[in-house]
Amino acid sequence: MFVVANLRSYFKFLVVITTIAVVIAAIILNQIPSEYESPKINETPEVPNEIPEVPKKIHIFTDQELAQYNGIHEERIYLSVIGSVFDVTKGKKHYKKGASYHYFAGKDGSRALVTGDFNDESSNKDYILDLNCDDIFNVLHWRRTFREKYEFIGYLSGRYYDENGEETIYMTGLKKVVKQCREEKEEAKKQERTFPPCNISWKEGEGSKVWCSKSSGGIVRNWVGVPRQLYTPGVERPQCVCVRRDNKNSALIKEYEGCPSSSSECIVPDK
Repeated sequence: MFVVANLRSYFKFLVVITTIAVVIAAIILNQIPSEYESPKINETPEVPNEIPEVPKKIHIFTDQELAQYNGIHEERIYLSVIGSVFDVTKGKKHYKKGASYHYFAGKDGSRALVTGDFNDESSNKDYILDLNCDDIFNVLHWRRTFREKYEFIGYLSGRYYDENGEETIYMTGLKKVVKQCREEKEEAKKQERTFPPCNISWKEGEGSKVWCSKSSGGIVRNWVGVPRQLYTPGVERPQCVCVRRDNKNSALIKEYEGCPSSSSECIVPDK
């Protein structure tokens, strides 16, 4: 009985010691941070180091305000193309007083970009709606070039944008003209693929030699064709084009006088 009593006491002692050890271990482990420990619910999320850049406010210029930025009244040089204002100060060697393109400093001289009239100070110096398609495309190309090379800083209030930077009826009209020009250009490309221009060489006293090849007019194709005159409504003189020998569909196509109908080249006498 004495032995049994001692064993029971011994087991109770082990239970107590084990319990104490578990409690102590739990306390110690709770104080040691673990790399796998989940974040606590109340923790504030970490703020990113990079703060998003606030977009620069677009400025709306008046004619009078823009005129100050001509490199004389103000050191910086601004100019406008179709109402879009650019800071061209880094190119001041071209736009400062006395430089080749100083005319454009402090104003919208879009029209002069294609006319070359650097003395135009009229109210229409920024008006381009009446120009032909190629000239309008050239002005648009200039605007794109300025956007790529210089900093865009705002709009000029007036013909193309209002005092709030909204597009005016002139800008709407310009967009319609540009759309029409693009459609006409695409139609012209289609016509060139159908009727490629002839190769032409001229010799004094002999007239012009016109001929067709698989790349005449810069239009590469798998057929040669024969020279013909293409009459276009509204155009005074016919154009020499290459057509397929079996083409008989266009009433605007005429043969050259004295030229064999199946020949790929002709001599056209001077008139």
